[in-house]
Amino acid sequence: MEASLDEWVNRIGHAPVPVLGRTIKELNQHCILENAPIAKLADVVERDPGLVVHLLRMMNQKTSSSLRTDVTSVQQALMMMGTTQLSELPKHLPSLEKNLQEPATTRLLKTFCRAYHAARQATAWAGLRQDMTPDEVFAATQLHFLGEMHIAIHAPQQLDRVDHMRNEKNIASEEAQYIVLGFTLDQLTAKLARLWNLPELVLEALHPENARYPRAYGIMLAVQLARGAATNWYSEKTRHIQEQVAEWLKRDLDFIIAGSHRLAAEVARDSALYKVRPAAAGLPLIYTIPQTPDATEEAEQTQKVADICLMPQVNVLKELMGKLHSKKIPMQNCYELISAVLKGMHDGIGLNRVLFASVDAENGNLQPEKIIGADNDPVFSRFQITLKEPQLFTHLLEKTQAVLINDQSRPKFWSLVPVEFQKLIGTNSFMAMSVVIDNKPLGLFYADRHNSACQLDERSYKYFKLVCSQTIQLLQQLPHLDFSHA
Repeated sequence: MEASLDEWVNRIGHAPVPVLGRTIKELNQHCILENAPIAKLADVVERDPGLVVHLLRMMNQKTSSSLRTDVTSVQQALMMMGTTQLSELPKHLPSLEKNLQEPATTRLLKTFCRAYHAARQATAWAGLRQDMTPDEVFAATQLHFLGEMHIAIHAPQQLDRVDHMRNEKNIASEEAQYIVLGFTLDQLTAKLARLWNLPELVLEALHPENARYPRAYGIMLAVQLARGAATNWYSEKTRHIQEQVAEWLKRDLDFIIAGSHRLAAEVARDSALYKVRPAAAGLPLIYTIPQTPDATEEAEQTQKVADICLMPQVNVLKELMGKLHSKKIPMQNCYELISAVLKGMHDGIGLNRVLFASVDAENGNLQPEKIIGADNDPVFSRFQITLKEPQLFTHLLEKTQAVLINDQSRPKFWSLVPVEFQKLIGTNSFMAMSVVIDNKPLGLFYADRHNSACQLDERSYKYFKLVCSQTIQLLQQLPHLDFSHA
């Protein structure tokens, strides 16, 4: 039986991520000098994600909550360390080479390589946005890979299985993680980030619904670009991410692509210490390693669809229904209740992407409050439905009611679905149920199975409506219908 998310968190506890021996040596050379330049030290630290984790954890340990100030970047952490503490730092760092064996060593170094690449891309985009503190973006992006680092250390074969499912079966990364681990890497990172008091931006970028915030969205896009580029710079998915970056930054697509390619080559030179294949190896025009796949192979890859769909877990669904019926479910506020319900829907009914979107009357749209199943899809995470023109969702919000779009109902309803929304979800099958309380539209539940090969059936729809109906009954009993995060 696989370990649960909480069991993994307990197993990891406060165990450190090991640091490269070369980093420890370089750091020691700088630290023995009086008045070592912070910029030189920061450069050494930032090239080793294990050391970034160690430093941010150490400097954010709780002392007095009233006096505590979040340390959000490597530069800030180094400046806050005293001379003695800084000079002693190299002596207490766990060496990767002394503490890990194969295949964990190679697997962790691959994660380091992706984390450093993602951080550099995110920081470059932050600069284009004229972000006042891009070094915070750099640190938060590297820390985004924390869960993957620890799985690489303790169970590298599990990450190999995830890669196999993603590359050979074309299953979305997050779905593969859920099938193999029972949870996602981002969920593990979020748990550890809370346990270790890591910067708030780390947590913000781990929740898909926060894609509406520029800094979090930039980190999400950079993480996905680094993961996609490590496999294939020329895939449809990588191209799609670059298109989203161009649209977000209001720059030409060619400018974004050229910039990300040049930066990847620079990153490859700076991160040679990892001794693993860099993402730039897939760019033969500016980096001299392997050829890209030929056009025929590429076309075959992009035409593949996942042949595995998430299976319902009846025991999880029964447990959820029992908790809803007995009110033994978090009910501190709307957010706590709906978060628990969405998790139960995702696992119990086998729905790949589920969310609750609330009505934003001022701006005339539906905005996501909580999303599950889109950790690796920053585009879908910007889920938004405009309500200014009559269409399917405006009709749906007239009263509490549900709709299923599948092969049978599509001819009747698809023309009512806004074209921009069709492009956003990237599938032709979904279900939704509106929440209207005291004649006031509060929002709606939405769910799909991510790709058109996994169609929604009437049985899943029945359970979806049942869970939504039970949840609405509980929402009606809450004194305040707001989504403040308790």
